[in-house]
Amino acid sequence: MHSIEYESYYRKSSDPARRQKIDVHATPEEIAQLVDQGYLIRERMFEGASLDRLRVALDRLEEEETRNRPPGKGGRSWGFIPRHLMDKDPAFLELLSFQPVLSIAKALMGPLVRLRGLSARISQPGEVVHEVPWHQHLRTVSKPLPPWFSRPHALDALIYLDALDDDTGPVCIVPGSHNWLDRDPAPEVYEPIEGELEVRAPAGTVVMIHSNLWHRALPTVNKKRRMLILGYTPTWLRRSPHGGEPPEDGLTRAVRDGEDEEGRILLGIGGYS
Repeated sequence: MHSIEYESYYRKSSDPARRQKIDVHATPEEIAQLVDQGYLIRERMFEGASLDRLRVALDRLEEEETRNRPPGKGGRSWGFIPRHLMDKDPAFLELLSFQPVLSIAKALMGPLVRLRGLSARISQPGEVVHEVPWHQHLRTVSKPLPPWFSRPHALDALIYLDALDDDTGPVCIVPGSHNWLDRDPAPEVYEPIEGELEVRAPAGTVVMIHSNLWHRALPTVNKKRRMLILGYTPTWLRRSPHGGEPPEDGLTRAVRDGEDEEGRILLGIGGYS
């Protein structure tokens, strides 16, 4: 762990909140690895009661939202992807300012970051093969690069509530691929590519990646796999359009309407001109 002190120039000089000290839950060397290679793995970041709490909340949500969902028939699927989780259960809302991830996001992007989203992906064995092709999460790049192009950055924490192994399907990443600005993954490609790294890890592991790191998920063949995706961007980046609008009466409303300034900034209210 190390500390960074920021001074935010969007504030008035007399504002006492202008200066912020961030206790970063990573070493400078780990931050350098994330910048260069695009990933950082934290095994067993969630254990015991904290892991069980997230599992129970996600299982309850899955049961509610798939009750009348017809089963798939053959082919491939990404699985079940519920979104806006922080609006749906207090266990998820507690992750809004989860410092082991948020502090790293601030070390990478500065003190003014907002929640990109909290969603999940649930895959399980069955007639439909749950597998994910090569993809990125925040692809917005022009070729050639314009002179004033502002490259989008985001940190996504893939929180695995189940072990990553051959039964549940490891995740594959390509270190350094977030810096490939002249290409993107071809659609529906599931085959290995040169330089990929297969990640196997125990339950509770968090794989932090740059949103544009190339990655895929191998098939879930014998055991269910539950994963949360917690993401942060700079405050001025627009909210992700995926998953539609959050529930009007969701749990984040109290934070948006409250007086916790950091919570409001994390939900996209303020922190930019």
